[in-house]
Amino acid sequence: KAAALYTKCPIINAGDGGHMHPTQTLTDLVTIFGEKQTLSGLTIGICGDLKNGRTVHSLVKTLCHSGNKFIFISTPELGLPSYILRLLAACGWQEALVNEDTEALIEAHRGFQSLGQNSACQDIIKQISERLFTQAEELAAAFKLEEACTIWEELGSYEGSALLLRRGQRALDWASAPEEQRLLKSANRYLSKSLENVYVCEEAYFVIPEECGSETRFFIYYPGGRDEEMSVDYLLYYMMNPSPNTLAVFMRKNGLDHMRDKSCQAIDLLDQAAAECGVFAREIVVAGSSLGAYPAMHSVVYAYEEYGIRTDCVLSLDAGSDWLEAELLLDESECRKAEKIGTEFYLFESPWVGMNREGIRLMVNTGNKVTMVGCTFDDHVRISLDAMGMGVVDWAVGDRAQPCNPEIYSFTRLKPDVG
Repeated sequence: KAAALYTKCPIINAGDGGHMHPTQTLTDLVTIFGEKQTLSGLTIGICGDLKNGRTVHSLVKTLCHSGNKFIFISTPELGLPSYILRLLAACGWQEALVNEDTEALIEAHRGFQSLGQNSACQDIIKQISERLFTQAEELAAAFKLEEACTIWEELGSYEGSALLLRRGQRALDWASAPEEQRLLKSANRYLSKSLENVYVCEEAYFVIPEECGSETRFFIYYPGGRDEEMSVDYLLYYMMNPSPNTLAVFMRKNGLDHMRDKSCQAIDLLDQAAAECGVFAREIVVAGSSLGAYPAMHSVVYAYEEYGIRTDCVLSLDAGSDWLEAELLLDESECRKAEKIGTEFYLFESPWVGMNREGIRLMVNTGNKVTMVGCTFDDHVRISLDAMGMGVVDWAVGDRAQPCNPEIYSFTRLKPDVG
């Protein structure tokens, strides 16, 4: 390699210490082909000093690309060096991809990462990463978090894997915590004589479905006011018609002056409750009443940046202050982030509110999916109570293929300004 840097003449590597011996490999290939009339689909046994044998390294490096299988025979201390093992793993990536072989895919991922930054390697790394990430999501949905964490650790920063690894490790700790350290313990039951599966702590109320599993949905609610205690009426209205199979967290205050911190607290509480129920959230629905609508909207960005959680939709229930407090609104950068996340916004408002509000116009003009929901009964408090008690949450956590309660709501998708 050093000589090749200083001469224009071709340089042929005839052996470089214990690393490679390409010219010997050429003679080996001629011999094998002469005996077998092929260089692919063979089972090849190699015995001896595999660690220092440069002829072995070159031969394996050449033949591993042709669908061959190897049987290696040596003492443990003279086994193949790690860079050859990584190369072998990389060569089997397509078979591992077809067979959904997680362990082999992880080894192939490591192998290709060790081979350099050329575009061919990077394309294959991307394919392997995509498949591993999908496997991790499936494992997490089944609450097989140890296996999922192994994959996330391997993937590093890919698609927020480092964030998911942190959440997965915490979830494992919460799931195994003793009773006295749990959120959903008998001492935290709320109105246990009249309500089932409702719990309370200093920061939130929790509504837990009868059974939790891979199909469980997740919902967070922020109350109105300027960081004031939530009226339990909203919780009780929800309990009249709760969304089946939905783990719901009702924050007791909205954190209007510290929305990022409050959003993180809400996700932490959701994650702990979910872990104690044996489930793991990857997607959530968020709602906010009055001034609580603004923390709900901001939480879209915070949940994704801090936890790798996608917010599927936001229910803004008659946003407080009539969209006129600029410091509460999403700025252009946040609007563009929300658009990339793909969150849908449903704004339950009085009929005179729409594109005449700068905050709404900015959301629409940055590509966000914003739908105005006209309310027949547009009393400020009733808009939220109706949403809680008339199945709007269940509609929101579902596929939303059809409008909800068309007898009292009208749905109008807002379009960006022309030009």
